[in-house]
Amino acid sequence: MKIFILFFLLVPLVSAVCAQDTAQVPKDPLVLGNELYDKGEYSEAAIQYFKATRSNAGGLQRAFAWFNLGNCQVQAHAYNKAVVAYQRSVEEAPNFSRGYQILGDVYYTLGAIPEAVVAYRRVLELEETSVHAYQMLGECALKVGDVTEALRNLDAAVKLEPDLPDLYLAEAEAYADVRDYGDAEKVLQQALLTMSKPTAEAYFYLGQLYELDENPQKAIRAYEDGLLLAPKREDYYMRIASIDEKVGDDFLALLVLEQGIRAGIQKPDFYLIRGTIFFKQQRYDHALDEFQKAYALGSPQGRTGIENVAASYYNDGKKALGDSVMAELAR
Repeated sequence: MKIFILFFLLVPLVSAVCAQDTAQVPKDPLVLGNELYDKGEYSEAAIQYFKATRSNAGGLQRAFAWFNLGNCQVQAHAYNKAVVAYQRSVEEAPNFSRGYQILGDVYYTLGAIPEAVVAYRRVLELEETSVHAYQMLGECALKVGDVTEALRNLDAAVKLEPDLPDLYLAEAEAYADVRDYGDAEKVLQQALLTMSKPTAEAYFYLGQLYELDENPQKAIRAYEDGLLLAPKREDYYMRIASIDEKVGDDFLALLVLEQGIRAGIQKPDFYLIRGTIFFKQQRYDHALDEFQKAYALGSPQGRTGIENVAASYYNDGKKALGDSVMAELAR
């Protein structure tokens, strides 16, 4: 069950270490390319980098030029062209580990998993302690359903960087993929004890695992812990309210939605659910107030709720009250 994205494509610029003082060579295409790139003018930067690939200054400078040209292609989402540029970069500088790393990232983005694996393994040949390479090898293994290989690589990454939340989330996901929710829960439970700064996402995913493991009360506690760190995550107030409703605890469902509203969330669904619960309880005045708030936020269902309350007033013999509600709605 994939609920988050672990992959972030990083494309920092590089400059030739052997380049001359940029103040003395303002027309150097690599320097000009970097200046344009920093301004977000990627097409113009690409032209300069391509010129730099023709440089006679040495293979390393050409490698940097191809690498930065690849970065421009990534910014344009021209990933196939980026692959060509990064490949040329590592051909010019076979020990350029960053080139292999970003090449692997682009292959991963394209879904070319075998090619990504080759690139990441080359990174590890050059940098045995690359957390990113181990992490992405784990992600690649997950893509092809090899949970054992995924866990082996992710565990290696955790040993190198025990405070990186994404690694634990990926390990938990690996176990969840084979429905081993118990071990997935243990991974996150341990992570939340180990990390210097536990994250809301870890609590939220732990809560989802508890739900899958049919332990709703633990799920609620995990969601609540996550909301303490990220109090405006509306989806988790909704999850808690849904669990409370399923077990017939409407009071707690109303309370958690009110907490979300107090946290600054102004979503019509919060008011619609509260209105529906009050309506079910025949507390029509409260239901009307909630439906009116939902309607004011642009929800057509809010209008339907108001009309239903008016109909209920009519059915209860409160014609004047029903007329008042409909008259207010007609304004």
